[in-house]
Amino acid sequence: MMLGVNFEREIREQPDVWRRIAESDKAQTLARAIRGRDVVLLGSGSSLFMAQLGALALRRRGLRAHALAASEAPLDNAAYRDAIVIACSQSGRSADILEAVELLRPKELIALTNTPDSPLGERAQVVIDVGAGLELAVPASKSVTATAAILLWAAGLIADAHSRNAATLIETAEDVRGWLDGEGVDIMADAAARIARRRSVVIVAVSYGVPVAEECALKLKEASYIHAEGFSAGEFRHGSAAMLDAACAIIGIVDEHSREIVNRPMREALQAESLRYVFGGRLGDIPVLGPVVGIAFNTLAWLVAAQMLALHVGRARFVESDAPRGLTKTMI
Repeated sequence: MMLGVNFEREIREQPDVWRRIAESDKAQTLARAIRGRDVVLLGSGSSLFMAQLGALALRRRGLRAHALAASEAPLDNAAYRDAIVIACSQSGRSADILEAVELLRPKELIALTNTPDSPLGERAQVVIDVGAGLELAVPASKSVTATAAILLWAAGLIADAHSRNAATLIETAEDVRGWLDGEGVDIMADAAARIARRRSVVIVAVSYGVPVAEECALKLKEASYIHAEGFSAGEFRHGSAAMLDAACAIIGIVDEHSREIVNRPMREALQAESLRYVFGGRLGDIPVLGPVVGIAFNTLAWLVAAQMLALHVGRARFVESDAPRGLTKTMI
């Protein structure tokens, strides 16, 4: 029996999800709701990493934006009360998210959720359905990239930037679809079989790639039970690089702005005889995994690469990634 059937199907459905977002006003609705306002983005698990991605994108456009783990809100809420809150949640039912909303007492609550008809949706003044559709696999995929697409596009609209738009989102969707339908997935599966034999996996990145690296590590842990950690490439060299050895695999997330910084730990990994791969683009002779797309929405391609890697590492380790041990779709 094939493992992770639902997970794989949902990974492959993502280009269609992005096309629907491109044809909608979801990003425009979010941009109008937060333009010129300080915001706090809440999330847990994958939604937290997308909240971090969104906060970074908004800060780059001059907004004061912070990402807060919903589970930390009981002890870290004083500075965030009465703010504009964007609550990112696949289910809209997570106990951590709902408790955090109560504690923060937001001036306005915006729900960015795959389940608008939920307790979170009922409490929000603005509800944006990310429109990913039903997810059966416990590791989230479609809802993650849908949330990322809306947040990134909204940030671009706030700054009147034109690189993130419907056309570039559709172009990214079709480029990723082409990769999913081509031999790149077989190359990923071969690499995953090698990675599955390692003791641990390190993912290093810069800027937008850092929350993606953390999400990649989470997906690997969920779907395959392998030890994995995501790092800022620069910070990784301040102590954590000691974990590099021949039993370790390292993946660098690369774009035109991060290549030099990411290359530093990758060189150290070569000396440590670690297994090396990259997402996103060329870095010397290191093998590239996953789709390579234009810069506007390259984050989405990195996330798909991370998901497909996790699926195939899980299969190589005989893990049923649709239903990992001890996990449920919603934490109540």
